[in-house]
Amino acid sequence: MMDILPEDLAAHHYFFVVALIVLVSLYLHDLCTSRRCSCDDNEMVLHVYSYDGIDGPQCWKQFFESARGDRQSPINILYSSTFPAEPVRPLVFSEEFHKTPTEMRLYNNTHNVVVYANWRLGKPPSLSGGPLDEQYRFLNMRFRWGHNDKEGSEHMIASTRYSMELQAAFIKSSVCDEDMTSAARNGSLMMLSYLFMVTPVDNPYLEPVVTGLRYIKHPLSYVCIEPIILSLLMPEFSRDFYAYHGSLTFPPCTEGVLWIVKPEPLMVSSRQINQFRRIRSYCGYIENNARPVEKINDRIIDYYG
Repeated sequence: MMDILPEDLAAHHYFFVVALIVLVSLYLHDLCTSRRCSCDDNEMVLHVYSYDGIDGPQCWKQFFESARGDRQSPINILYSSTFPAEPVRPLVFSEEFHKTPTEMRLYNNTHNVVVYANWRLGKPPSLSGGPLDEQYRFLNMRFRWGHNDKEGSEHMIASTRYSMELQAAFIKSSVCDEDMTSAARNGSLMMLSYLFMVTPVDNPYLEPVVTGLRYIKHPLSYVCIEPIILSLLMPEFSRDFYAYHGSLTFPPCTEGVLWIVKPEPLMVSSRQINQFRRIRSYCGYIENNARPVEKINDRIIDYYG
């Protein structure tokens, strides 16, 4: 076959095949490397969805059955919909929150930035008390941002949207599951949410993350960064928070998630948020990855004061 082709066409065909093999090899390498970097297997399920256009949040309910549930997240937490928790128990952060991880990694999962970490002796930080019926161990955390500095958070407090949101995933310590979707389905997943508001100065504790973003601009890339004490990114608190039952805020939007939302915002600068918007998916820059709020329906939102 090659003998009857013009010499230049045969050469172009050869180099096209070689280029295709190289691209596939690089993709598989990235995929395997991400797994070796202890990335959550759930992150490797490349659901076809986006936050804009024909496959945006308004269409998720057509493609993901769980998204049609009546206990979806995020929500607008209205004071009129909250009730004092009974009995009142303080939320307890373990001492590992104040210890420096042995390793910390940033990962571009094509939709947002996910942070993974390891601790000495394999003992991650944990949470107990408050609305938790047992101890929950840290799994990962991710950031949410928007097109501008006024609307990056997913959750709203009293109809106010904030600049950015940090969501940390925790799984029951008694469960061996490392997959967020199956943990949510089994009622073993808890999400801890922090809101951010824009201020004129940088948040110094976020800076190692912001600095590392330049190395994960491309989809499925990752980088190890200088480990940060988790309590600097996620300040410890025992009271003044909301708790409710909801879902994952990204497809497949599985319900069964316990959410804890801290209403008092942390600070972040406009410059820092803008660095997140330079992260790329396969379709361009990720300028927005926040799902709009869902209906509360008949859910009770507990306030731990």
